[in-house]
Amino acid sequence: MAEGHAVHGMAARVRRLVDQPGRSQGPVTEQFDPRALDGRAVAGAEAHGKHLLIHLHGTDLSPHLHLGMHGAVSVRQHRRALGPDDLPRTDPPDPAGLAWRHLTATHLLEVTRPTVCELLDADGRAALHARLGPDPLRDDADPAEAIARLHASRRAIGALLVDQSVVSGIGNVYRAELLWRAGLDPHTPGNALDPDTLRALWDDAFDLMTIGLGAGWIVAHPTQLADARALLARGEAVPRWPKRYAVYLRRGEPCPRCGTPVASERLGLQTMYWCPGCQQQPA
Repeated sequence: MAEGHAVHGMAARVRRLVDQPGRSQGPVTEQFDPRALDGRAVAGAEAHGKHLLIHLHGTDLSPHLHLGMHGAVSVRQHRRALGPDDLPRTDPPDPAGLAWRHLTATHLLEVTRPTVCELLDADGRAALHARLGPDPLRDDADPAEAIARLHASRRAIGALLVDQSVVSGIGNVYRAELLWRAGLDPHTPGNALDPDTLRALWDDAFDLMTIGLGAGWIVAHPTQLADARALLARGEAVPRWPKRYAVYLRRGEPCPRCGTPVASERLGLQTMYWCPGCQQQPA
């Protein structure tokens, strides 16, 4: 499942279509009718956690997408710009699971196999934002709100971090690596952690997800983080290095910090990975 940094990256790619009228196509469902968007131009796009909202000129309706495990959003540039007369004759073959296609003079946006594809009005968008927790990558995120939600709960911090109503955008990979970096046992109740510890966890999430957004993939290994940070500071692309993690997907392998075999168990909807040797609950 795409974690929050990836959905913010999708929003940035969708913004390449801004102010270009386009043809909207796709299957008509009870939740989504592409005919309501036909001929309109993208006005903007935003991510909130793992949710993508696309806004169009001249309508209050916004496509709302959640990709789940198998969904995808692709934005491809045409080899040559199309004129108005070209648009009706350039339909590409429908990909498997097509939910929505928006074709402009310069780009093709396609959404396939999303878990959610619906049109939301202003009230629907407000309700969506209200049920989601603060997203570290959004400019309007309030760290104090996230810290208060985490600190008020007796649930395990490993479950809270991936609860999108508490904090938005953190998925299974970031959960495992953030808690390892903080030296925290994932079973620790949220209310057992002091606000300074929770603020440090939020700040590290912001840092890792910002690097992930810039790189286009999750960078968590200390050496790779340092190299990626230097490349991004120079405005250079980060290569797709072999992915290296401290604990994620490393059950039974030695922890890079203390050598204890990495453990795993089901926590929430996905498998949690952690080091029982150096990830401890506060005294």
